[in-house]
Amino acid sequence: MNKYINKQSLMKILKELVLFGVLIPLALAGLSCSGEIITTPPPPAVVEVAPGPPVPSYVWIPGHYVARGGTYVWRNGHYRQAPRYRKVWVQGRYVQSPRGYIYKKGHWRR
Repeated sequence: MNKYINKQSLMKILKELVLFGVLIPLALAGLSCSGEIITTPPPPAVVEVAPGPPVPSYVWIPGHYVARGGTYVWRNGHYRQAPRYRKVWVQGRYVQSPRGYIYKKGHWRR
């Protein structure tokens, strides 16, 4: 058994540590929520009437409030092309936490 680590093995280990220690936490942080934490609950959603889709494969993504500077701003709904394999859109929502309300992004689900 070799007691010493050669330079190539050491560099490979360091690259893996950097990959797992930096990139993965950043990616995971972006998956769960977005925007800022706000202490007041969001107002009731604006009632939108979706116009007809530009093409049949497009799906209506309803509008939602976005927290900006301690207040809520409405972002209008829009059409987006659905991914393949019959995925459905799961609407984003605000979740109450001990620190305030956090927006959980909408996403596609099978």
